Amino acid sequence: MRLIRLALRNYRNYASLDIEPVPGLNLFLGANGQGKTNLLEAVALLALSSSPRARAEAELLGPLGGEARVHALVDADGAQTEIEIQIRATEAGARRRVQVNGVQRRAVDLPGLFRAVLFWPDDLGLVKAGPESRRRFLNQMLVQVERGYARALAGYARVLRQRNQLLKQVAAREQPLEALEAWDHELVELAQGIVQARARAVAELEPSAVAAQASIGDGEVLQVSYQGPPDDLQSAVQKSLPQDLRTGSTGVGPHRDDLAVVLDGKDARSYASQGQQRTIAVSLKLAEAELIRARSGEPPVLLLDDVLSELDPSRREALMARVGASGQVILTAVEPAPIPPVVLAASSVHVVRQGALEGCG
Repeated sequence: MRLIRLALRNYRNYASLDIEPVPGLNLFLGANGQGKTNLLEAVALLALSSSPRARAEAELLGPLGGEARVHALVDADGAQTEIEIQIRATEAGARRRVQVNGVQRRAVDLPGLFRAVLFWPDDLGLVKAGPESRRRFLNQMLVQVERGYARALAGYARVLRQRNQLLKQVAAREQPLEALEAWDHELVELAQGIVQARARAVAELEPSAVAAQASIGDGEVLQVSYQGPPDDLQSAVQKSLPQDLRTGSTGVGPHRDDLAVVLDGKDARSYASQGQQRTIAVSLKLAEAELIRARSGEPPVLLLDDVLSELDPSRREALMARVGASGQVILTAVEPAPIPPVVLAASSVHVVRQGALEGCG
């Protein structure tokens, strides 16, 4: 898996960018706010079809007008593929259009054509934030390797919205209780596929995450386990119905799932230091990359945003040793000091200043 060429037009703070990353390590240096994270976000957009950090697509539009473009040539599964994503301003905000080899495709069908794993500072939420961040982690991984997962996820979100709306109507006696039956059946059917995919993925993920944590964290013992709904989901949904009617929301299903993260036998959310939390997040991301490689046969492109800050020298060295064997890597940093000289010498290095790149080797 490789990003051969990336062209941005009016994307975030990039008026125009055209770059050809090398197959190995690509390093982008620059002060905060210059566009390093925006660059990684654009690459992640190609893999996921939606931004992992924007609250609304209109945020992706740059200063030059009402349209942004992300165009790439990628090498995936032994073939070169062109991917283009256009974001156009509308009265309602912005709209996305996806093309693959010049043919329009639905956004839900894009994940899996190009695979990437992104680590950025907000991924500390994998440890310390609420369950939503950990569900997002699982979803961003699975849409790239599990056939039909993206469609099931979109379908489940639609059914969940409809059921929640209907719960309020039933509680207000605007609809009969029997109106829920069809939605309950569809909810459970979609939920079971999502839950099974997540459970399999976490079982595959854990050994790699444990090994990465032990290596980078100097022997620290990590445990990761999936916390899903009850096995008999149909019965659980029915049992939850009285509470659902009181709250107007569905209380059981994969939208409530979580990952339990334990370090050295203790809950990592309350026990782990900032450096340990970062190491856990990085270990989970490296395990995600290994799962994608195992399932697809190719390592994904690794996107690492400011990954070395808040790690002590031994953790940095161990991390870079693992990353060095990972295929194509795009790494950002404020300055080169934390990067081992041997790694720096073997990298393609660019400086990012105000949405423009300056080559320096």
